[in-house]
Amino acid sequence: SNYQESQEQQAALVGAHEDTVSLLERIFHNDDNMSVVASPRATKNTDLMSGKYDYIQAYRTTEVPTLERKLGRENVEILPLEGLNGAVKLGYSQVLFATQESLEEDSKREIVRNFLEATFTGWHMAIRDHKEAAHHVHQAQARLHHILQDEDNDHWDSSEEYTIQSVGLCCDYVKETFQGDKYGVIDPNRWKDATSWLLHQDPKSSPKQVSSSELFGLDANVWQPSPQLLSGNELARNMLQDVRQSALQFETNFGGRKPSLAVITVGNLTRYTDGKRRLQVYSNDENSWFHKTNVGQANNIAVKEIHLPEATTENELLSHLYNLQHKDNVDGIQLMWPLPPHINPSKMYKAISIDRDVDGAHYIGELELGSSSSSPEMLPPVTPMAVLKLMDHYGISVENKNVCVVGRSRIVGSPLAHMLRERDAIVTVAHSKVPADKLESLVKNSDIVIACAGSPGSLKTEWFDKKKAGSSDDDEKIIIHVGTTFDKEKDTLLTDLDDYDNLSLQVRYSPVPGGIGPLSVAQLFQNVVKAAWNRETSSPES
Repeated sequence: SNYQESQEQQAALVGAHEDTVSLLERIFHNDDNMSVVASPRATKNTDLMSGKYDYIQAYRTTEVPTLERKLGRENVEILPLEGLNGAVKLGYSQVLFATQESLEEDSKREIVRNFLEATFTGWHMAIRDHKEAAHHVHQAQARLHHILQDEDNDHWDSSEEYTIQSVGLCCDYVKETFQGDKYGVIDPNRWKDATSWLLHQDPKSSPKQVSSSELFGLDANVWQPSPQLLSGNELARNMLQDVRQSALQFETNFGGRKPSLAVITVGNLTRYTDGKRRLQVYSNDENSWFHKTNVGQANNIAVKEIHLPEATTENELLSHLYNLQHKDNVDGIQLMWPLPPHINPSKMYKAISIDRDVDGAHYIGELELGSSSSSPEMLPPVTPMAVLKLMDHYGISVENKNVCVVGRSRIVGSPLAHMLRERDAIVTVAHSKVPADKLESLVKNSDIVIACAGSPGSLKTEWFDKKKAGSSDDDEKIIIHVGTTFDKEKDTLLTDLDDYDNLSLQVRYSPVPGGIGPLSVAQLFQNVVKAAWNRETSSPES
């Protein structure tokens, strides 16, 4: 069934677990076309397929994959409840609870931490090889067959392929809880928002006033990342939620048209050859730079990815750019960098109109020509803006601070230096030709270092040990990691810093993964939605 179509027809029947009927009723309380009833857990899929229900409340990790196997993936529509109608706040899919008594003494809290450490070490292993993890699950199911066979239900598939898919989906949810240096972290703000929403039991009554400091039983000190970390995952998640709501409203306002993005890649980008592995280990299909089509689907944005051969000529690429703008009428174009040597990049990027330049290639040039950064058509460079948003989130001001940008690429280092100067920072730009002794001096005399070189180990940990002259004991150094390199042998991402573990406690830094990367994805799609609104509201027909 289709949710939007059901709103125009007679009341659709929703089958839900008995203990969540009231929750579903509350979610759909403004929709007279949705009626929620209690449904037996064991037969929900069968009842849906037989037509008894129009919808069922389903687990994304079990019941949905089973339905997809029986009906075909293209015939199963998934309606996420989180964020529905811009209001629903459900927080987390699964939560571990501990008694108050078990948290009252340090020795007992340590037991809880040890349990969490073991649990999420296991998840870390599963994420890195979910097929092996699924194999162990399948073996355990075989050993417990005499117990599991008594669970007569229709939402499990007995194949190992199903178990692999289910475990992989579970891993995606666990990756969503990664904060800097550990999995399973409950973000206090997300917890507070969800609990506040749940406390408003009667949607027709005035909401209960909730103190901004109230955390409803969450002990945020038991399992949290190091205070040194400047994590971007949760901020990126919130940004994408805003993107989705804006895109849904756009579709409603403009006759069913979704904001649209075209991504053009010419040849094989060597820095993306490990994208599939990085996607598996660090993110999921709905928030990964390496799967923009799926990110778009999750956030109501139409994405078209175009892969052109290395031998593509300038005229052929220009033709694609022309057609996207004048025939397909896309809202945003991202032309992936770098281009092959025989293609003039300046000529290609100039062929993308400013109002569709969601990568911000025109941004600095327009500022130099006197355009205002607040101009509606101006869309900021994606990764540099991600850096600024992370610093804003943590209250880090660059005004009159010595900021060293290591790297001068046209897509990150150069525009970032310009944007920092716009914020009254004292900016120095280093690059690969700077001798190590001079780079050391620049780093030691900086308040903030933004590493964009993509050269593993080029920055030494000991350079951050000593404070610059005139700084106080309370002054912190900041490192923002942008440039990363995937090491196949170590199966991990490396930064420009040679050693995280021995950093001074007076250094705060963005982690890799989970720092700038997720914010770059969110910023790109934020630019796309902004471009779509700008183009519609500024057109003569609007």
